[in-house]
Amino acid sequence: MTSGFFDTTVSLEQTNERLEAIIASAMDAIITIDDRHRIIHFNPAAEQMFRIPAREALGQPLERFIPHRFRATHDDHIRRFGTTGETSRRMGALGAVSALRADGEEFPVEASISQAVAGTERLSTVIMRDITEREANEKAQALLAREVDHRAKNILAIVSSLVTLTRAPTRAAYIESLTGRIAAMSRAHGLLAQQRWKGAALSRVAHDELEAHAEPARFTCTGPDLQLSSRAVQPIGMLFHELATNAVKYGALSVPDGHVALGWEPRPDGAIELRWHETGGPEVTQPGEPGFGTTLIKQIVENQLGGSLKPVWAREGFELMLNLPDTVLQPGQEARHAPSVDEAAAAGSMIAAEAKDDAGGGTLLIVEDEPLLAMQLSDSLKNFGWSVLGIAGSIEDANRILADSARPDAAILDVDLGGAPVFPLARSLRRSGIPFLFCTGYEDLDYSSEFATCAAVRKPATVLQIVRALRDVVRASSVQGRPAAAV
Repeated sequence: MTSGFFDTTVSLEQTNERLEAIIASAMDAIITIDDRHRIIHFNPAAEQMFRIPAREALGQPLERFIPHRFRATHDDHIRRFGTTGETSRRMGALGAVSALRADGEEFPVEASISQAVAGTERLSTVIMRDITEREANEKAQALLAREVDHRAKNILAIVSSLVTLTRAPTRAAYIESLTGRIAAMSRAHGLLAQQRWKGAALSRVAHDELEAHAEPARFTCTGPDLQLSSRAVQPIGMLFHELATNAVKYGALSVPDGHVALGWEPRPDGAIELRWHETGGPEVTQPGEPGFGTTLIKQIVENQLGGSLKPVWAREGFELMLNLPDTVLQPGQEARHAPSVDEAAAAGSMIAAEAKDDAGGGTLLIVEDEPLLAMQLSDSLKNFGWSVLGIAGSIEDANRILADSARPDAAILDVDLGGAPVFPLARSLRRSGIPFLFCTGYEDLDYSSEFATCAAVRKPATVLQIVRALRDVVRASSVQGRPAAAV
């Protein structure tokens, strides 16, 4: 009889020890109160959540940890719960409520409540979960969704305006002008996406726009690393696009030996001076009536950016001086993607030298699941000597074309084919020694390491960018027997 009593006592003690260990290791705050709403248990998670040791919390009314404006409502809720006969209410049933840390900080929690009778005493236990981080994430997601919606609608509005306002003497010229402007917008937004919409390096914006129109040896970009604000990236990208387009049509980039120098320097008052200078082009004469591009440049600089501009129509080359306010910059942020001007110029010299004996062209496989994009790409590349072997919208289509046709000289691969990655086809092409180029709208590509150094261009790319990239992968394949490094 005595032995059984002691065995039961030991068993109860072990059960209590296990229960205490479970409560002590719980991630949520567990607080038990008596029928006077005084705290009789305060676990370690509660100590951490409310920033107070248990010895100071025990004996205190629970309302100490409730914001003043909610205390009356809280007491009434506890009393009504005690008379319902319910034993518990699940986590979240009360919705998000507010709690108060010992240092006075208010924060959101989810809470569940349960009750039990021990002898003649009614005990209530509240389990609380701090949802501060979750609420912050939800707010950030809602803000991001709102911002994405705003940006998408804004982009559509801008594109609609470009469609309406762009003028050209022929249909082909109209298409070229419109697609060029849309591509410039895409490049700007691509840079913003890489920087998580915090801005972009001025040098990167300038270099990307000029490189879309000319070999790197045909231009120089010089100036300190300056980070543009997110609102300034797109208009400044469009500004450089219009200047480069004008240079290609009428200025220094319209002849083989012409050159464009773009430089910038901050002024003591924080503003920026930019200088666009063309040399080696045809003799310059001031136009009579300004075209849409010239009008757009003026609108961007003066109205959108709040700056000023001074064109100089010198016979030896067009020059444009611009002053932009400090509001186009984002102070205190380092430009992570600023390119080295010296490296770009050196690389450009090599490309220019190689281009002199570049035959170009060949047979090509296009793998793209958007028919309109594939048709446009095929049509554009034919003008540069490429013969399109076939257009495939899936890996299966591509394999059929490869099986039924002669071996292509190169392939262009969209990364996402209706939700399916193109990488199995890329592996097959690599094993066969067929050079390929990724063409995608993704900024951050989730390649495995095997594709990290493969060539890629971002949509919408200009035909000149794609032609250069194809030339490079074909050359690299002939020399090394594998696809070229990323462009």
